[in-house]
Amino acid sequence: MKRIVRLLRGRMAAAVLAVAVASLSAGVQPARADTPPSAWDSVKKPYLRRTYEVHVRARERMIQSESVQPGAMDHEKRLEEARAILEEANAAESPDVRLRFDLGTVYEALRRHAAAAKVLEKALAMAPDHPAAEDAWLTLAYAYAHGNEPRKERDAYTKYLERSTYGSGRVTATLNLAEAEMRLGHLEDAITGYREAIQLASLVASASDTGVLAVWGLAVALDRSGDTSGAMAQAKWATEIDHRRVIEDRVNVFFVPAYERLWYFGLREMALARSAKSGPEALLHLRQAEELWNGYYEKADPADPWRTRAKAHRDFVHNERLDAEKRIKPGKTPQLPSPGDDVSL
Repeated sequence: MKRIVRLLRGRMAAAVLAVAVASLSAGVQPARADTPPSAWDSVKKPYLRRTYEVHVRARERMIQSESVQPGAMDHEKRLEEARAILEEANAAESPDVRLRFDLGTVYEALRRHAAAAKVLEKALAMAPDHPAAEDAWLTLAYAYAHGNEPRKERDAYTKYLERSTYGSGRVTATLNLAEAEMRLGHLEDAITGYREAIQLASLVASASDTGVLAVWGLAVALDRSGDTSGAMAQAKWATEIDHRRVIEDRVNVFFVPAYERLWYFGLREMALARSAKSGPEALLHLRQAEELWNGYYEKADPADPWRTRAKAHRDFVHNERLDAEKRIKPGKTPQLPSPGDDVSL
């Protein structure tokens, strides 16, 4: 299922920059949990002055990474510098929980999902009500999502939503929670969650892309529940509002398993075939849809609960495509474009 990632990109700033950088679904947030220790705190806990300095140095590197496109050399370099600073300070076992939260966040940004989960689980058990715990629950949910642990992911999003009051963040978490429910096979809960995310997104200007993704998710959940007509209606709506082709975003949106993205593309091509203005145009989309459904069926694990339905879609589209070809005059059949952009994972 797809998830939106807001890790680092949007909630990192704190005392170093005092503002957060907006991302796909995050807005400016005030600094939290980053005030330096008072003289009295330093007397009671002498280590706090030292750990705060480590925290600030690591955060500087983490924020610097935000100015660079994820995956770029400098982006990874800054994150690795932050990791080195934190590991040298033994952040994973630090009595200052902020360092544990920092290290878990850096590990997740570096795609070390298991390590991130291990650090954050202990940190949150140590300080569940810390001001930084809210973002830590969200980061932990991402780590679980990448690790394909939907039950733990669902619980982490629930913990985050219990603490979150920021609109855009709530929209993201609500959408991702619906994704986790669908992964668990709880389609009614997923459908309810997607509808709630769509409603919330309509109230938050910075969450428009999240709302689009929620419509796509609703289409898939309805389809898998057996409501084909409802799914096609939502898929049609999604194709009309997804002007920025957010469903193809590979930086802020990820799928578990990766081939899951093909289901969304398959529904999109079926919806486009239905709304096509000509026979040749419809045929082109039917061919794409058949390719995509076959791709899902071939890539899916035999135990995938949706694999049989993907095959049914493929067979249905195959027959539709054959009928469409019969109705088109020889020489008028359009060429099937390379499906590489859609099928590649």
